[in-house]
Amino acid sequence: MKIMKKITSIATGLLICISSSVAIADAKSDAVSACGAAENSRKAAAQAQMEWTTTGKLIKAAKKAIGKGEFDKATKACNKAKLEGETSVKQAAIESVAWKSRVPE
Repeated sequence: MKIMKKITSIATGLLICISSSVAIADAKSDAVSACGAAENSRKAAAQAQMEWTTTGKLIKAAKKAIGKGEFDKATKACNKAKLEGETSVKQAAIESVAWKSRVPE
């Protein structure tokens, strides 16, 4: 009976370790994907010549956080960087027309 309790205890411990490893791998995968999307967004903003100065800094900080295992922090930073990139592309589209109204005739 004592052997069965030990085996059950060991098996339970292994399942918990495996579950934790899977969760960490998923969090890392999410962070890396978010950084990839943010980088694509940043490149689109640069292509539109309207990249914000903070976007690249956020991506750099997120990559550093991934290296430290801070995957939630990295994901949040990359999501913010992606939003900045998308917003700056919209800003470029608006400014491509709006500048004309600010030039005296």
